[in-house]
Amino acid sequence: MSHLLYCILWLSAPAFLRSEFKVAYVTERNVYMCTYSQELAFCETMNSSQFNNCKDQSSVLHRAETASPVHKKRLTVWYSSPLNVALLLNNSEVRHLSLIQCKPTAEQPVPFEYFTVRRLETLTVTYPFRKPEQSYDILIGKDRDAPFHEEARIAVIHTSVLTGKTELKSYTVQTNVDRSGMMSFPNIFMSRNGLSEMSRIFVTFLY
Repeated sequence: MSHLLYCILWLSAPAFLRSEFKVAYVTERNVYMCTYSQELAFCETMNSSQFNNCKDQSSVLHRAETASPVHKKRLTVWYSSPLNVALLLNNSEVRHLSLIQCKPTAEQPVPFEYFTVRRLETLTVTYPFRKPEQSYDILIGKDRDAPFHEEARIAVIHTSVLTGKTELKSYTVQTNVDRSGMMSFPNIFMSRNGLSEMSRIFVTFLY
């Protein structure tokens, strides 16, 4: 009876009271973007019914040069392939990002040293297979008091963050973006969408 009552209350609850848990499964061959009604255990293996909540986005692995389709407020990434995580998240827009490495990985050649995430506010990195478990929580831009309402912000994350670091560091600088989208740092580009001429931007490097 209590279970039935719970179901009735759940169905009658307003939509805004139901939190959704967004998770990306990233392996050496596939990327799945999934939505669940509640959080799952770290790196839980999906069964066939859970796949009904997922969309195959493996095509992102073959078009790394284009803009990422990932635009989420909150996203958890369970992964066994650091390279494919970098390909998935490069040029993405995520406010609160959790990266969870599900198992130690062999060294993979990564064709670039970093990937960028726009408007990132908080980053959590966890290596649950390690003992003792290693986890880092970083408030992006805290060292420069960068306001979260500031739309022009970008995190530059070194790919070594995905491979199991014993220490995680970050620093933030403030710079401008010119009319072409270039900043004061070589090889880092920011889309001009939503930016005014010579917009101020906070850039956080994580390594």
